[in-house]
Amino acid sequence: MPLRRRFPRLAALLAAALVSIMAAAPAGAVDDDSYTVHDVHVDVTAENVNVARQQGFAKGQRDAFDALIQRFTTPEEAAHLPPVKDDQLDELVLDVGVDQEKRSTVRYIATLSVRFKPDEIRRLLRDAGIAYTEWRGRPLVVLPVLQTDNGPLLWESGNGWANAWKGGAAQGLVPIVVPAPPPSAQAPDDALQAATAGPDTLAAFATRFETQDLVVAAGVIGRTDDGRATFDVTLTGAGPLAAAMAGTRSWQGEAGEALEAVLRRAVTDIAATANDDYKRDNMLPTGETQSLAVSVPIGGLADWEQLRARLIRTTAVRSWEVAALSQTSAALVLHFLGAQQQLEAAMVQNGLVLSWADDHWVLQTQQTKPAEGTQ
Repeated sequence: MPLRRRFPRLAALLAAALVSIMAAAPAGAVDDDSYTVHDVHVDVTAENVNVARQQGFAKGQRDAFDALIQRFTTPEEAAHLPPVKDDQLDELVLDVGVDQEKRSTVRYIATLSVRFKPDEIRRLLRDAGIAYTEWRGRPLVVLPVLQTDNGPLLWESGNGWANAWKGGAAQGLVPIVVPAPPPSAQAPDDALQAATAGPDTLAAFATRFETQDLVVAAGVIGRTDDGRATFDVTLTGAGPLAAAMAGTRSWQGEAGEALEAVLRRAVTDIAATANDDYKRDNMLPTGETQSLAVSVPIGGLADWEQLRARLIRTTAVRSWEVAALSQTSAALVLHFLGAQQQLEAAMVQNGLVLSWADDHWVLQTQQTKPAEGTQ
């Protein structure tokens, strides 16, 4: 019997949505900005400026490539990568942007942004047998709260801790965002709420800033007896990555080191922790993909769009296809890298739950999965 006769309107709409899902979800879909390296500085002197510029671009591509490999994998894995010759590197680069440049008759100074070809980089790593990871999630949102004698500061002026974050953390795999201050009338108590945030408040902030991972970094500035700056930070978070960062960390300035430099070191270290934690838990092994058949309950077109977005963010899933469709559910075949345990952990990080029920696997978003004990 034709599909439209069995359940005409809903099935037709869902079928159209599924076609859209399939068309919009190629294997390995990922934010291409992950494959761009910004702030690449070159300073080359040669017999003339044209040669210096050519050598500067070559050096910039090489430095950017090294930074990209460090971004996606660990030093231990990167050590297995065979040397990449200059002509090979040229084939891996999509384009080079010049952000700033200065030149003389023999010297070329520039800041470059180098974009790489995602598929070519993936192929290079897989052919070398190197495990790597990618980022597909929304940014990690950081709320930098500075504790003072007059109370906590967040959006208010005088928050040097927030200024350190706005100066930019070292570019890594996990994008980090500090939200712009909202109009004061819309957020009169944000600083106090963030400084004392419990799970519900953290979840509310995460919803407000449309992210799955949010960290409140509450810092206290101090001084040692000999005048050196100290900085203690308590991290609390909502979301799988942010929650793992929870804890207290401390920094102490060197003799003569400015407070601003200490705060920038703290930003760099916290950002590095986020990147290292994510890489550790999301390394994609090399090898053939595995397949898993799952059933997905149908609640409407919005559910399909949400499922599609979360599957795309799940880096272990390389592709999927629709095997069957009914009025209340769809059967998908997922193709993924790694062990199923890794797949399940990656799904949880992206708001998906894979569970065994009635002799088959069921895939649901966390919002639609029934609570334990409910029918």
